[in-house]
Amino acid sequence: MRTHGMGLFAEMMDFDPPNDEAARARFDKDYFRKRLAVPGICGAASYEAIKGTPRFLHLYEADDVHAFYSEAFKEAVAPSEDEDEGIEKAKTAGVRLVCAQIYPALPINTPACPTVDLAGLAPVVQFGRIFVPPEKRADFNGWYAQERAPLVEKVPGIRRIRRYAPVEGDEVMVVLYEMEDESVTQTAEWKEMMSTDWTARVKGYYRQAEGSPGVYRRCGIAY
Repeated sequence: MRTHGMGLFAEMMDFDPPNDEAARARFDKDYFRKRLAVPGICGAASYEAIKGTPRFLHLYEADDVHAFYSEAFKEAVAPSEDEDEGIEKAKTAGVRLVCAQIYPALPINTPACPTVDLAGLAPVVQFGRIFVPPEKRADFNGWYAQERAPLVEKVPGIRRIRRYAPVEGDEVMVVLYEMEDESVTQTAEWKEMMSTDWTARVKGYYRQAEGSPGVYRRCGIAY
């Protein structure tokens, strides 16, 4: 049984409406297969937005971020056929992030989530991209470690919470909540977690990226 790696590659995208289904089918059929064959890549899933933007989210887990800079991975993500290039041209929005996990500090499976099927690549995820002013990062980090994460982990239906620092892409804090279904965000525990005094203070200085946080439902592909 594998544990989860410390690297995350996230692709978020929209396509022209006539091309969206063909693009997703192409990703599901070929892109995942090629990328999962790269040494160090240990899991992937495809998601579609319930709330937020961009519409499509693809997540890849790796032992560490170095896997995403290998020649094998560069080959796997490079357009190699006319159809691939057509898909690239059909994009109307795109976000690419290579991230290193900073919470939790080790790639462990919790007692409540002992297997890969339960512990990661959940049916529904909330994916947040947060801009934090440099002078406020110490307070933000303290809030996340001391209050936010412990409270989130107690919410019924939450499988895992992970936080990442990007090594490529926008300078945002990346937060990944994995959950059983979207109703988790309507529970009393979730609402209580969102309404603390420290949370109100933190929300006063951070800024969400456009379309963030997005809530995404897995759309058939998970490895």
